[in-house]
Amino acid sequence: MSWTLYRHYKGNHYLRLGVAAHSEDLSPQVVYRCLYDNPAARTWVRPQPMFEGVIEDGRPRFTPVGRLRLVQPEDLRTVLAFGYDAWKHDKTFDQYCADKDQDPNHLLGTRYLLEDAAGKPVSALNVLRFRESLIGFASVATSPDQRGKGYASLLLRAVMELHRFAQPDVRFMLFSEVKPAIYERHGFHVLSAEHQRFPKSLAMATGDALLSAAEADFLKAYF
Repeated sequence: MSWTLYRHYKGNHYLRLGVAAHSEDLSPQVVYRCLYDNPAARTWVRPQPMFEGVIEDGRPRFTPVGRLRLVQPEDLRTVLAFGYDAWKHDKTFDQYCADKDQDPNHLLGTRYLLEDAAGKPVSALNVLRFRESLIGFASVATSPDQRGKGYASLLLRAVMELHRFAQPDVRFMLFSEVKPAIYERHGFHVLSAEHQRFPKSLAMATGDALLSAAEADFLKAYF
């Protein structure tokens, strides 16, 4: 299963969800999700010929910039290499991979991989579904030679919008080892001191409401 990410000629990014049929003439309609804040209209529909066509100056209206897909078993060493420099703890790469094979936290969840327009794997993350409306993100990492290009943010937002399309009221949580501002751009905020357990990893969540008791319990069991 995979989804293509596009950049509109005006600069915004979108996730193509699929193609639907018009209810009257059955003409193909591309269904796509905006990857930026637009509460009034997150899901859009456009005739497929227009979506895949060009504008007046000959430029494509939408340009593919990457592909989001599920991680397969043969991808795991590639994905683990993305975060090896940060999480190796003096282990060789082979030792690091072997330890992950025995780590129950590593074996949980659904991993997503972002490939660039040329098909090169560039960034990955793990999705932990605690319950229908509560998801945790873990192991967000980008290939060392591709950092600083915005791939992790693009991946994160694409996965968020993919799940919001299926479950509009879903809430996301994570532990941030980078500057909070990176995640604040996507609607996360730093949780209160009572939810902070790791000095170097800030607990963050989306949504304005305080964590419920059940959500707080899931957070405690996160790692």
